Amino acid sequence: MDLKTALSVCVKTGKTYLGIKETMRALLIGNPKKIIISKDCKDKDRIEYYCKLSGTDYATVNLSSLTLGEYCGKPFPISSLTIINPGDSNISDIKE
Repeated sequence: MDLKTALSVCVKTGKTYLGIKETMRALLIGNPKKIIISKDCKDKDRIEYYCKLSGTDYATVNLSSLTLGEYCGKPFPISSLTIINPGDSNISDIKE
């Protein structure tokens, strides 16, 4: 399964949060499975720092926020995607 398909399935069948605010909230209070960060995320360093502190798996993909939004099936840019439950996708196996 490629990244585009895995993200689409994850958003449709799993539980995800979109955006930097929701990502930071999940890292501080929740227990996310994985964080996906776009290459042009303005708070990339801060998100990576909190991921390391909390022991959360994260991946910085070589996609713009607009393309990441498109892959998730949304008509707006997404800088970060928080995966709480991956649903039927194998997004945790994807490394990019």
